[in-house]
Amino acid sequence: MLELYRPRISFIHRTHARVKIIFTLVFILAVNLSSPNAWPVYILFFFMAIALIILSRLGADFVLRRSLFAFPFLLSAIPLIFWGPEPHIVLDIAGFFSLPVSPEGIARCASILIKSWLSILAAIILTGTTTFQDLIFGMRKFHVPLVLISIIEMMWRYLFVMVDEVTRLLRARNSRSSISQNGHKAGGSILWRASVTGNMAGSLFLRSIERSERVYAAMLSRGYNGELLEDITNGYTKTDEIKLVFSVVLVLLVYISGVLFGR
Repeated sequence: MLELYRPRISFIHRTHARVKIIFTLVFILAVNLSSPNAWPVYILFFFMAIALIILSRLGADFVLRRSLFAFPFLLSAIPLIFWGPEPHIVLDIAGFFSLPVSPEGIARCASILIKSWLSILAAIILTGTTTFQDLIFGMRKFHVPLVLISIIEMMWRYLFVMVDEVTRLLRARNSRSSISQNGHKAGGSILWRASVTGNMAGSLFLRSIERSERVYAAMLSRGYNGELLEDITNGYTKTDEIKLVFSVVLVLLVYISGVLFGR
């Protein structure tokens, strides 16, 4: 399982986690509250995201690969092209059939796709330049409920434990599977393979329960009482305050220009 954080020496990496969390939230809110018709504003937000990617030294390939994971969810906006409000334009597709398309639906679909993608880019930059522990401590500084923070922390760490268990099960299955001389794997029919997969899922469920109990017992033996340890992140400095004020003001200026432009 890949770690979201990508270690680099950059201006964004050195910025305090609280600054990045606030900026990301403000950026996402400003993007999604912008007028659907304020296309120049989307361009400004896009260049802002590009500048952050360059300053963070994450690499365009890294960010693009991460953003593609959300692409299937963005497809839910495509029906707006065909089911948008009147009037509709009928497109003749190669003389075989006609397809009604709503111009306003196209604009709404494009707006949703752009807003979603920009929000995803902001989240990728945040997680790519901030360690998970720094994010947790940052949320604690914002007085996020301790129960919620503990759930997020345990869930994230336990995902890696689950991946380890799945890897062991797959390794055990492969070690018990033979390969014939013609390269085909032995093991029976599709139904038999489905049965094996079902047994693996059940075994994973039982192992995960036992593993979680052992992990929690180990945490208790090391003094875990439901609260995070002392903040070990870099201190919040005046430079971080300047970064926060400048970045938030810049985002708000772009958003206000979008409000004026969208009228």
